[in-house]
Amino acid sequence: MRYSINGTSINRINRISIVDNDAISNLVSAKTIEKAGYQASITTFESAQNALDNMMQTLSSNPREFPDLIFLDIAMPMMDGLEFLEEFDKVILPQTRKCKVIMLSSSVNPDEIRRARKHKIVHDFISKPLTSDKLEDIFLNLAEA
Repeated sequence: MRYSINGTSINRINRISIVDNDAISNLVSAKTIEKAGYQASITTFESAQNALDNMMQTLSSNPREFPDLIFLDIAMPMMDGLEFLEEFDKVILPQTRKCKVIMLSSSVNPDEIRRARKHKIVHDFISKPLTSDKLEDIFLNLAEA
């Protein structure tokens, strides 16, 4: 299914996951997506490991429900966003190429940004908070990819 933003036709994003240990950031991001009018199923995770486990389970039980887009923070306890990407590349990426990751972080560490961008699945790196303007840019950039 396709839809358009400002006349640009893009693939429909049906499922979005937000992975950030900060519940308030997750809520703000989810509400921003909803208020901007993107009609997608949104799932939030406060643990990168829980998100990874859930995604592996989804792949084995109902792969059609796998997220099309993941917003991922870098700085999280236990498993950070970069560790999530390493595991994702090993376990999940070979099975699903349609999913894109947007790093949504307050980090400005150039090394972290470089390390995140080396992953094929990482489409962009944006600073918190998520805004409707940033969302529009993301979806337009995904259309061009």
